[in-house]
Amino acid sequence: MTAKPDWNDLKHTDKLRILRETTVDQIVADYRFGDLDDSMFRARIARELVLWQPHQSEGSGQRAGAPPNKEVVLGAWRDLDRSEALLELIDNSIDAWNRRRKQYPDKSAPELNIYIDIDSDTGQLTYEDNAGGVSVHKLVNLVVPGHSDTDALAFSIGSYKTGGKKAIFRLATAVNVTTRFWNPAETGDTAVAVHLDEHWLNDVDEYEFPYFELKDFGGLQRGQTRYVMQLRAEPIGATWYGNPREFEKISRDIQNTYGLLMVRNGDINIYFPKRGKKITPALNTRYDFSGASDTKVDIRPQRVEFETELEYQGLKHKLTIEVLIGCRVTTATRDEVGPGFDLYGNNRLFKPRDERLFYEQLPKGQAGSLARGWVNILGPNVFIPWDTHKRHLNYDREVIDLIRTHPAIKNLFENWSEAFQQISRLGSGEITKTINVPHKVVNEATRELSFGHSDRIAIDAVKKRGPKLPETIFKPLLEKTKKTKKDIGITLSMVVTIDEARRLAALFQIHGSLDTAQTKRALSDKAKESLIALLSAKRAKRA
Repeated sequence: MTAKPDWNDLKHTDKLRILRETTVDQIVADYRFGDLDDSMFRARIARELVLWQPHQSEGSGQRAGAPPNKEVVLGAWRDLDRSEALLELIDNSIDAWNRRRKQYPDKSAPELNIYIDIDSDTGQLTYEDNAGGVSVHKLVNLVVPGHSDTDALAFSIGSYKTGGKKAIFRLATAVNVTTRFWNPAETGDTAVAVHLDEHWLNDVDEYEFPYFELKDFGGLQRGQTRYVMQLRAEPIGATWYGNPREFEKISRDIQNTYGLLMVRNGDINIYFPKRGKKITPALNTRYDFSGASDTKVDIRPQRVEFETELEYQGLKHKLTIEVLIGCRVTTATRDEVGPGFDLYGNNRLFKPRDERLFYEQLPKGQAGSLARGWVNILGPNVFIPWDTHKRHLNYDREVIDLIRTHPAIKNLFENWSEAFQQISRLGSGEITKTINVPHKVVNEATRELSFGHSDRIAIDAVKKRGPKLPETIFKPLLEKTKKTKKDIGITLSMVVTIDEARRLAALFQIHGSLDTAQTKRALSDKAKESLIALLSAKRAKRA
């Protein structure tokens, strides 16, 4: 039996003609739409009829439009800081290396080495990777927006096909890109250089660029690509590339952004600002989890992987939402350490310490400041709710709605919310005593991630009404203790005559004017001591 043609594969003009000439029933009989059933396909056709009003459109239509120019990229790069520009280049290197390892595991570098060298004397930055190189017929991928091997369904950390291009415009006034492609077929071996001078970078309509074949491979190893950039001197008159504080910030940004990725893939190495300076993960500093665990308490961090499926263009695709949650060892905030949840896409950090996503699920005040963790969305990049700069979280995306509203995920946060509130109600000094047992999320001996508890469950993204977490899933343990109420006492008032006050002052040998607050306080204190002494004497006599 011949498969029905897919409605979504038709050209728009063909759809309009069919909508004008054919009934909905006949369209449903003749076509399909992905894996939608007939009733859902019928509903979609009904929506298209309302949207396009095909009977109002005459003929096959005409064409208008023009190719884009560089204004989009020129405008976008101004919104990047220097760290973000370098992160875009690193994203591209990691994606290219992972893609090549998947396609040609025997024709790929066993380790990805990214070197970022800055020469403050010449004002030049050299960026180099060994991700496989770029073939001549794909050189446009390096510099022309929209050209890339990345697709929407790839498990990648690049997704908009503009990042590396924005980085060039952001950082440089001129660029020499050299690359030596490692041909998997092992035929041919050449290296080429792409020259992007200041005129090319500033001409909004110029997209063609010169490239040259290199002698002796330009000093490149097979599979290497190297960018040499003449850096922008900014702010005006300053040279940021000679400022150690700028280097520290960029190093920290690289460390935070790729820390989780580097721990999970130890074959990725990033060096900055010199070849000998390797960036190392610092997750044990970033996540100040408590590891308190005994017969009365267990608040070690809990990781739950929620496996589900989301639809894209009529087809369902697998997705994993990894949630890590735990209690901090302190309620204090310092530098980059504090409460909140980091948002990752395929192990790449894009939104640090978000406190809005779970605002309704977590307690406020001191109890809320105990919450720390991450949400890591693992799957096709089209589902990851980041913006084009991978800096912000899009709270309107379907996956975010799923995270906020699914009963199982909500139940996980309810369990921990209860624990955080219980801890915050402990008596003075008990909070620190209970939680101040550090847990290292990375085992320093094995260099592997270490969670107190880890589970995996499947959830239905469509049917959000259903069971909460299975009974077998860990729930934070904290033995309920009776809080000893502080004795705040009561206030007793007593009025005496002036004559009585003089007699009391003589009895207790208190000197000074009876009108002063100091004398009145002294009389009050001595009278209290005398009464308490009388009570103590009576108790002793009875004993």
